[in-house]
Amino acid sequence: MLTPQNYSQDIVELSISAWFYRNRAIAGFDNPARSLYVSVRELMENSLDACEEAQILPEVTVLLKREKETLGTDVLSQGPEIFELVVKDNGTGIPRETIPLLLGKMLTGTKFTHKQSRGTFGLGGSLALLYGQVTTQRPIEIVTGQKGVGYGHRIKMRLDIENNLPIITEEERVPKSMDEHGTMVSFWLQGDWIRSKRRIIDYFTHTAIIVPYASLFFETPDDEVIKYDRVIRSIPKPSIESKPHPKGIDVEMLKSMITSTRKRTLKSFFIGSFQRVGSTIAEEFLTSIDLDPDRTPESMDQEELVCMMNAMEKFNKFLPPSAKTLSPVGTKVLQAGVQRLAPEFVIFRQRSPSVYEGHPFIVETGVAYGGQLPPGANVIRFANRIPLLYDERSDVSYRVVRDLNLRSYGLKQEDPLTFMMHICSTKIPYKTIGKEYIADIDAVRKEIDLGFKDCLRELSKNLRTRNRASIHRKRESRLSAYYAFTAETLSTATGRQVSIEKLMGSQGGCSQ
Repeated sequence: MLTPQNYSQDIVELSISAWFYRNRAIAGFDNPARSLYVSVRELMENSLDACEEAQILPEVTVLLKREKETLGTDVLSQGPEIFELVVKDNGTGIPRETIPLLLGKMLTGTKFTHKQSRGTFGLGGSLALLYGQVTTQRPIEIVTGQKGVGYGHRIKMRLDIENNLPIITEEERVPKSMDEHGTMVSFWLQGDWIRSKRRIIDYFTHTAIIVPYASLFFETPDDEVIKYDRVIRSIPKPSIESKPHPKGIDVEMLKSMITSTRKRTLKSFFIGSFQRVGSTIAEEFLTSIDLDPDRTPESMDQEELVCMMNAMEKFNKFLPPSAKTLSPVGTKVLQAGVQRLAPEFVIFRQRSPSVYEGHPFIVETGVAYGGQLPPGANVIRFANRIPLLYDERSDVSYRVVRDLNLRSYGLKQEDPLTFMMHICSTKIPYKTIGKEYIADIDAVRKEIDLGFKDCLRELSKNLRTRNRASIHRKRESRLSAYYAFTAETLSTATGRQVSIEKLMGSQGGCSQ
């Protein structure tokens, strides 16, 4: 039994990396198959982000190689193996002094701002490297270089899990051309290729759809090469960091903002700290809760902060968040990407910006039909340009598709239909830290539902037009065959040549 005297002997403090090491399953590292998939995905996302933020058309190479010792074994047998994962990009490169921190320290990165980005928690890539070290005890190698510099850096390092620190074991400068730039990350990890193969290949296929402006190269452990050349050179504009919205924060965040502000009055604090809050709105809000607009922010006590937070949630004169900071893919880019699936028809719609819990979001929906699509209604999901492959039935978009009445659009469940949904936001409402499915939030569900229905109406119209044209062609074909038979019969009976054109003319043509 614990007593006050021996409390201190039993209290243990974990570092961030040690905690995530012990709880890595919540981020998707729960078995060798899924861990291999998540590792590929996280490093791919980092590479694509590095290129898109600099408006560089991405060229990403991924190599996944079995350890040589396992090559003589039966590679078709189930079970974990050791792999080397190499991911290379043509981004801007990483400055030498930030390499260890960005890749070797948990919760250290560039994605903790109020901005749309693939990453959310700043730990995916680092957690993949940590998983690799834990399962193989081998170092991580990074080679990076920046444009305009005649050399790059090659660093080997290990992760100090208990202290959440990187430890550099080797370092050297490597020669390169002045125009060369980018980063290569290489590490060893345990994985199950047989069980994860379909997911990883699907991830590349779906990534090629959402980023058709990227060139992707993947060499599998089976020595197969999967390559997607870019089909469009139009890259979406980068997202912009924005201030938080008054309805998108909590008391702790408000307290932190007031503690760190340099503004001298509550009025100037509101104007400078929140988006779309002007002088009139700030003064009206503060007056409504009996606070002097000229009062200093640091004079607010805990009780007043709670009252202010409650009042902010109820105040209905704040303008909605601006969606100008968001970067949707755009229907032109989506149209180019989905052509990889070779559908007969494809319709895309971009919904107007909307808001949930103070966070702006834009939903882009698409419906593809026919061609080389598989039969049945399939759903492809994206969030901030990330393909979502796991937990499909828990996702709000799947539930929306399930509830659609396809018959009202002249369609059937067995028709070759593929529904596509992309949501971009400064805060995607994921249900898990593994970023696999989106929560069923009313505002999000509504936009997805309206987007799909808009696409289905247009698709139904196109199919009716196609069917009418098909019926017309069949009718003309039957009439032409009838006239040919009649002309031949009359020619035989009368001994005179009767032309099809003459018969058609006498009947007013096929169209009558």
